[in-house]
Amino acid sequence: MRLKRETLHYEETAESRARHGEEGFDEVLIDLAFSAILECVNCKDKVACCGSGGYAPDQYQDENGDLNMDYREEFYVRYFSKAMRIFSVPAKCPKSVKRSIEKSFNVFFCDPGAASNHVRQSAEEILTNSGIAPTDTKGKFVPLGTRIASFKAIDKDSADRVDALRWIGNFGSHPENITVNDVFNAYDILEVLLEDLYVGHQKSVRSLVDKINTAKRPS
Repeated sequence: MRLKRETLHYEETAESRARHGEEGFDEVLIDLAFSAILECVNCKDKVACCGSGGYAPDQYQDENGDLNMDYREEFYVRYFSKAMRIFSVPAKCPKSVKRSIEKSFNVFFCDPGAASNHVRQSAEEILTNSGIAPTDTKGKFVPLGTRIASFKAIDKDSADRVDALRWIGNFGSHPENITVNDVFNAYDILEVLLEDLYVGHQKSVRSLVDKINTAKRPS
């Protein structure tokens, strides 16, 4: 996606304008609101976005070698009219898992905590689709940690990844403790987990490597 610069519109917020008379106020304290249109470089589809912004100091050297200070606009997207796909979900991924991932993508930029909670939900759906039921034979809820322990007996590597997603998702319930980078880490783990479970190329290669190394000859 690229910005259609002619669609970029921004203005200072009323709260920011009201602070102009305060002692010590300068450009870096200005708050902006913006909207713009992004265009896909391939299909030419359009996506609207909006968010906040401000001014950051920008030091540069002029033709005489002297250092000068200016300010540049910086913008932070909070909402997209269409969810941005942070990574590609495998075609064979179960629908319930995919739905949770898409919900996470929908709120990633505006609410990292909620995004991480949806990642945790996708991890629970992965367990369900792997045969680890969310309830016992009496219909009683089975804690996620217990389900992960059961999954470890089947696929330890995948279970460890699900466990990591659980911890990140748990922190998402306390938004002050979760960052965008935390959610990106969760997406990295989830992407590898999905590849192993629903594509299998890396897992098959690891199995082939082990087989060759054990036999000390071509497979």
